[in-house]
Amino acid sequence: MAYKKLMWDNLLNFWEDRTLLRDIIKEHPHLGPFLFVLLQALQVVVAPLPGEVTGFMAGFLFGAFWGFVLSVTGIFLGSALVFLLVRSLRKHFLSRYEGHPFYLKVKKLFKKFGLSGVFFLYLFPGFPKDLVNYLMPFMPISLKAFLIVSTLGRAPGTLALSIQGDVVYGGHPYKILIVTATFLLAFFIFILLRKRLENYLNNS
Repeated sequence: MAYKKLMWDNLLNFWEDRTLLRDIIKEHPHLGPFLFVLLQALQVVVAPLPGEVTGFMAGFLFGAFWGFVLSVTGIFLGSALVFLLVRSLRKHFLSRYEGHPFYLKVKKLFKKFGLSGVFFLYLFPGFPKDLVNYLMPFMPISLKAFLIVSTLGRAPGTLALSIQGDVVYGGHPYKILIVTATFLLAFFIFILLRKRLENYLNNS
């Protein structure tokens, strides 16, 4: 019981002092953004944190606009590194993934819809986009095309997370409720579309 009270008190203190986080970042205008971009890139490569967490943190720490810019920059760099790494070690990675059901689905979708299909994979919330990054180098796609499609596909979700983080930082209950409800509705719609896509691929 005492542990729960201590944890709750720490959360309240963090919430009351949340402006200190942005103040610290303002005192280090170059180091803070650099470290966050590095964290976001590492999240793409080795996934130490879910992308939803870092996307939310970006808006909370840097605001909606700069949080979005820094998140996209980190995602772009991390995705490029993954693509080059897997493409250079193609045979090693392919032996691990070529029999995986998810790889076969992605391969089928790419054959049917090309870059448009890949774009929708990155657009769907909750889809394992970092795993898609590791599979795309096996497809006949250039680094430039991959980065454009993956970045544009992830941009709406990344922007949404940045906005959500910024709104929560502002601490306005009604805004938090409205934004959360909007995101949940959008997520539900995308989940329905995702299931229709998966059913289509399974039955084709």
